[in-house]
Amino acid sequence: MTLTWVEDNNSRQASIVRLGRKAASSYLKSYKIFGATDDVEVHDDVGRRVAQGLLYWQYPGQPLNKFFVESYALSYLGDDAWQLTLNYTKEGAEDDEKPEPLKRTRSFDTGGASQHITQGLPVGGGGGLDFEKRFPSGAANQSGAIGVDGDTVAGVDIVVPQLSWTETYDVPNRFVTAQYIKDISGVTGSTNDAAFRTFARGEVLFLGCSGSQEWDEDRGDGPWSLSYKFLASANAGNGQYLPALSIGSISGIEKEGHEYLWVRYEDDVNENVLLRKPKAVYVNRVYRERDFSKIGIGVD
Repeated sequence: MTLTWVEDNNSRQASIVRLGRKAASSYLKSYKIFGATDDVEVHDDVGRRVAQGLLYWQYPGQPLNKFFVESYALSYLGDDAWQLTLNYTKEGAEDDEKPEPLKRTRSFDTGGASQHITQGLPVGGGGGLDFEKRFPSGAANQSGAIGVDGDTVAGVDIVVPQLSWTETYDVPNRFVTAQYIKDISGVTGSTNDAAFRTFARGEVLFLGCSGSQEWDEDRGDGPWSLSYKFLASANAGNGQYLPALSIGSISGIEKEGHEYLWVRYEDDVNENVLLRKPKAVYVNRVYRERDFSKIGIGVD
């Protein structure tokens, strides 16, 4: 026998938890069912429709976000009439097709970093570059080498500009898979191969990501809190944020922000004094380049 379902005026009650919060969303539909006095027949009809997925509810505008029946209540009204209440639940209400973060916070630090250098910067004055002040004025010209003692250039530790920042996101559990964690690990310790957060190629070093998640027996998996750490250092050279570098008499040195620069010295004599003069400057790439879009938090 075919049963007749009529939706009543107590139906379509919704309590929706937005943005993937841990608490469950709920939805309710209410029907009068006519055409049978046997409760087994009515339960069978309800169970068939539930099992076939005919009774889901579609969250507006999100095609993959469907609520399905978790439980139902059935009561006999007399004659061949029944009262049916369908209870729907779902953890959160975010769209499976839209992995945008639930929440984002950012912090930055421009405290600077310590760097060991062996060459000073030009001090200006006169008709050309001068890399040091000498007293008395007739002292041997060291060409900017710092702490020269025989064949050793000791150098000095200084504070240099450095920008570090952290971006923290709350992300729905289903997006933080084991494969995603492996992929993030693979990008760690690399520089950007294209513009990222307004920085030019090579200026940003990805220091890694840390994550935490809460779970409890009643509510299940909560969102992940993921913190991404970055370090910025400006490129130097033609068309870059900083002009090309000069070390001693060697000029036009181009260096990306996280490349390593070192100086090769040679012996020289000035005013009968043995000196150490920059002979050559070398710039080495020590970090591989990677596509930062694979981090999954956008690049702009």
